[in-house]
Formats: sequence, structure tokens, C-alpha cells
Amino acid sequence: MSRASQALIAMTTAIENSTALTIGAPAAERNWQAVQALPCRLTLEIPIPGFTVAALLRLAPNEVIDTHWLQGSDVPLQVNGSLIGWTEFEVIDDHLAARLTQIK
Repeated sequence: MSRASQALIAMTTAIENSTALTIGAPAAERNWQAVQALPCRLTLEIPIPGFTVAALLRLAPNEVIDTHWLQGSDVPLQVNGSLIGWTEFEVIDDHLAARLTQIK
């Protein structure tokens, strides 16, 4: 059995046994330890309604794309393509950051 398959089985088992997930719960903690090192893709995506192939073909460097999102609006937060919550963008020093506002 491949390492990826073993990790998937461990993750599935952890999720199935997570009904009583509380901080410090020994059984749940052991189950989640098996999958904590697995990589995942965390993405913030700003949907742009009405964006067309023609608009895509016209894109050029330094062009600004109007998102129609208001400043401070919540942005979808996804892990491996699944929505897990909402965030808002924030500037900290000279870095763009995301503040978690809601967990689904």
C-alpha cells in the first residue's frame, strides 16, 4: 500500500472518528496526529462575475481587473477546493494578509 493511500485511510478514519472532537480528547488527538503533516492547498479566491474568454484574451501586464468586490468584503477561503470559511484582506506592514472572519 502506498504512503498516500495509508495517509488517505488515516485521514478518513480521523474524520469518521471526529464526532467528539474536543481539544485534549486523547482518541481524537491520536487520529488527527496521523494526518497533521499532510500538505494541503489553502486558497483565497475572488470570483469575478461576467468575466469572459474575450476579457481573458485581452489581459496584459499592469492591467487592473475590476472585481466589483467592495473593500472589506469577505473572500471565500478554500482548502483543496472545498469552501471552509470566509476571510477579509488586510495589509500588515508591507504584506497582504487574510483575517479569518467565519468558519463554515
